[in-house]
Amino acid sequence: MTGPDASPNGVQPVSPSDRNYSFLDLFWNWFGDGSNASSWYFGGLLALAGLPFLFFNTFVLTPLVILPWATLAYIAFRYGATTVVLARPVLGMRGSNLLLGISETVVQIGWTTVTTYIGAASLVRIWETAGNPVGDASPGKIPLAFAILAIAVLQGIVASLGHVSIKILKWVSSFLLLGFGGIETWHVLNRWNLHQILSFHATASSLSVPQLIDITFINIWTWLQVGDFARFSKSGTGAALGSWLGLWVGQAWFVLVGAVGVIGIGLARGGDLDPSDADPSQLMASLGLSYVALSVILLSSVSVSASNLYGAGMALLAFARKKNRTLRPFAALSAVSTVQVFTAFIPLFFTSFIGYFTDFLTTIGGVFIPLWTLVLVDYLLFRKGRFHEESLFSASSEGSYWFRNGFNLTGILSLGTGILFFYGVGRIAPGWIAKTGVSIPTILWTGVVYVLLYRSTLNGTGSFGKPVE
Repeated sequence: MTGPDASPNGVQPVSPSDRNYSFLDLFWNWFGDGSNASSWYFGGLLALAGLPFLFFNTFVLTPLVILPWATLAYIAFRYGATTVVLARPVLGMRGSNLLLGISETVVQIGWTTVTTYIGAASLVRIWETAGNPVGDASPGKIPLAFAILAIAVLQGIVASLGHVSIKILKWVSSFLLLGFGGIETWHVLNRWNLHQILSFHATASSLSVPQLIDITFINIWTWLQVGDFARFSKSGTGAALGSWLGLWVGQAWFVLVGAVGVIGIGLARGGDLDPSDADPSQLMASLGLSYVALSVILLSSVSVSASNLYGAGMALLAFARKKNRTLRPFAALSAVSTVQVFTAFIPLFFTSFIGYFTDFLTTIGGVFIPLWTLVLVDYLLFRKGRFHEESLFSASSEGSYWFRNGFNLTGILSLGTGILFFYGVGRIAPGWIAKTGVSIPTILWTGVVYVLLYRSTLNGTGSFGKPVE
């Protein structure tokens, strides 16, 4: 295969000779994605809920939530499969290509709008407030638009060059993040009295604990490029443990620094905490570290967005596939990289970025919380940890995952009820959801519905599909 990205085209499995990601490659890949500005923002939101929940979320809940996600990485490694391919046994060949192909492409580009805007807004604030210890100026629209354009073009070029260039970028950016981020962390911890911060007691939070748990699930389970990179792993340990540990360490680091910054700034003005103080540009400007922050934000924005765009490109390959013909990786990556240059401006039309960020997470969670529940229940419970490898990549109607006209109605109906439950249960039982959140109930509901539908159709056969191999 020719072109800047010599990887498989997103339809066929990765051969052993193309598996060139080590444990450390996967670790630094996800460390770089986890240590991003949105994690810093999330740390600010968690700080408002109080230190006990902040620590519980960071050191107990988050690593547990990452485990199912890391299982997807292992499955992708085992079969050399992209993220879209992982859903074929549940949704069918065409169902997965259509439903997950579209949704992953859209959501990955959506994540890019988040990271691009955070990066651009922070860079403009840093530039406009350089030397100003207050650092509270709002970015001007015109400079912000130019910054968005510059970052979007840069990350689009990197993504278009493919997974090899992204791997190199992740190694370089991760080590630079360690250096620059270490400087930031040291200054944050020295700027405020740690004992005073640890003695902080939250008085009110803009989001409840169940809502923050939901955001934790959604934030992790929507890292959809998990399979797109794990398929290149040389080992199952590298795919699962490298991805799990890298994402946790990177995210935990930036979450805690963001939380300490929000609490410190709040205490300095009398105990009034504001989640917008998690803006890394404002925090670093107050410490006189504007140019260090500029380096960190630029690196993290381009690094994370390039990864997101790669996942979007791989999903587009599956969606755009036609019989005996498919796009080349470079064409798909170039297409999504071009589109994101325009979508990167969407947050400019919202009055509050925090509002846009939380609304975006809530919206995309309604699809992927039930979807990955189905994939894992199907793989672990009904497939007994084994897919029929040939059928995963076969477009033939004779394959085990073709079902009816390429669609597995059992899985599609289960996904539909899960999505309806996620969006509707809060309207039907708001008091219950206010206490439990919506993610865990959706997981349980979707899993039970799938089991019942699967059993009622003779173990996935009958009018709903072909028998499991």
